[in-house]
Amino acid sequence: MTDGPIRVTHVVFDFNGGGMETLVAEMAGRFRGTNVHVSLVTLGGRAGRLGESTRDRFDQFHVVAPSRGVSMLVPLGVARAIRETRADVVHIHSGCWLKGARAARLAGVRRVIFTEHGREHDDPRLMRWLDRLASRETDAIVGVSERVARYLVSAVGVDASKTCVIHNGVNTSAFTSGPAPASLRASLGVPPDAVVIGSVGRLEAVKAYDQLLNAAKLLRTRLRRPFVVAICGDGSQRHALMAQATRLGLDDVVRLPGWTQRPVDFYRLLDVFVLSSLSEGQSVSLLEAMACGVAPVVTDVGANAEMLGPELRAQIVPVADPEALAAAIAATASAGTGRIGSLVQARARDHYSLDRMVGDYERLYRAVDGIPADLRVTPAPAASDRRR
Repeated sequence: MTDGPIRVTHVVFDFNGGGMETLVAEMAGRFRGTNVHVSLVTLGGRAGRLGESTRDRFDQFHVVAPSRGVSMLVPLGVARAIRETRADVVHIHSGCWLKGARAARLAGVRRVIFTEHGREHDDPRLMRWLDRLASRETDAIVGVSERVARYLVSAVGVDASKTCVIHNGVNTSAFTSGPAPASLRASLGVPPDAVVIGSVGRLEAVKAYDQLLNAAKLLRTRLRRPFVVAICGDGSQRHALMAQATRLGLDDVVRLPGWTQRPVDFYRLLDVFVLSSLSEGQSVSLLEAMACGVAPVVTDVGANAEMLGPELRAQIVPVADPEALAAAIAATASAGTGRIGSLVQARARDHYSLDRMVGDYERLYRAVDGIPADLRVTPAPAASDRRR
């Protein structure tokens, strides 16, 4: 393992916003001023909202325009950008594995790492085959949870000896409990005595916010206090969710304020954080909410149950079950959220710190060959792990 300066180049498809991109930006911020020099290559043809606000964290920031033809197999433009960063390590993230790995090898990079942040559906056979091709040009393959890592081995067919787990982390100094600004409550039109139920994430089908709205309809008769459902984020489902809110008679309840530059303030406003997703890897927004001491209700996907732990099994509900979701939200809000909030805040601090994640990745970057022993996936994949 080397101790001197090392240059790491992250490759992402886009840098507009989202949990995965936030983690990359957080890592770059932590490494700034150290002997780990971080650059970024984004393949979507734009810097993106997050890129514009965090560009100064990176030594170099390259925007590569999408190209047609054989660019997947021979990604010369991406290789050229990587070569300009003089990378010792290329760290590829979900959405561009094969192109990123091929480009890194064309650029002559000695060590290639890939992180799978979570998959949205069962992969078609072609996609699994392409991922296996990519894995052959990758030195270390990271799953953000045991469940994701085992899926890569058992369903995709990657080499278990190359596979490891590094859990996502949250900045527990920045994301802490505290009062929300009165101006935020006022801007969202939240009554003083209302229960605030909400989430932060992309307004995309995989997040299943339609199920949260269906649950909100049921909460009309299950909560004695007035309530508001607020979802920070944007995406292709915005208009569909607005139409659904109108159809369900929830226009007075639902708030869709768009992206926020201060998510910590929004988390502090919440009484109950809801993750209604159909699929997750390890949710960054859930980690942030936990660190802020917000009581969560989440679907049983990805690493959600692992993150909350056995004490909070009652906070986990089946996928696409608005009845169960409404019941859990009502029970959490009615019983009071202080105990649950304290438990999840302690779990975020003790198990999912950003410092731990950054340290694990640095050890992986600096490994001369293979994977540090304590990061490896050792248990044999179980049949039940074929679904994330």
